[in-house]
Amino acid sequence: MHHRARKVWGVYFLVALCWILSSEFARAQYYETEEYPRFNVRFITAGAMWQQFRPRPSNSLPDSLASRYDRIMPMMCFRQGPVEVYFGYTTFTQGNQSCQAIVFGTEVSTDLPLFGMRSPIVLPLMVAADYSKVEAAGPQRDNFNIGSIGIGVGLKFRTIGPSAEFSIQGFQSVHFSFEGIAVGTGSSVATIGEATLLLPRVPIANGIVFSYRVRLQTWSMKDDQFNYRSFYHGPSVGIMF
Repeated sequence: MHHRARKVWGVYFLVALCWILSSEFARAQYYETEEYPRFNVRFITAGAMWQQFRPRPSNSLPDSLASRYDRIMPMMCFRQGPVEVYFGYTTFTQGNQSCQAIVFGTEVSTDLPLFGMRSPIVLPLMVAADYSKVEAAGPQRDNFNIGSIGIGVGLKFRTIGPSAEFSIQGFQSVHFSFEGIAVGTGSSVATIGEATLLLPRVPIANGIVFSYRVRLQTWSMKDDQFNYRSFYHGPSVGIMF
């Protein structure tokens, strides 16, 4: 219980750190790259992600106990400036048993312009934390219950017009991972791609948002029964406010 409490407080600390870093990133970007337009839009989106969850070849669980599914996962996302928080939930059936899957995470990013301050190509840097829980058909100890903390870097193209803003970006991030109900640790790697279209002149709230996200994440834990692979992609739509 003490180990679990320390991990919960660690996640709370990371979220607080992400919010602090976001304001620092914004200030640094303002002073160092005044001509580069900061991303300070606030919006909320809802979408449907097709998710595939599979054990990796190194997973030692027998097929009858390892979690696996192909499902549509409803997902919500809130973004304010460089800070993003997302949450997804779905259910699936395995071994005649109804199981749940949860994805929760937060990302804080900052853009470093390349080739001049007005360049549409930037180098985004990211601090991220995520938590995934997937129930197994067997005992509770076989549930996938993993949190991760890490950093990432990528490449982004961003263009801004009088009635629309479009960006497309890709990230590669690496994480320190830990079991949610035990003391096991490991690592994970995530590859993330996203395209976003903002239409601020649409007369709905402060405008509407369309996005499409792709995410591939793999885990390599000391307890190899938690070596899994998650892949999801799908569209989202939302409003700015």
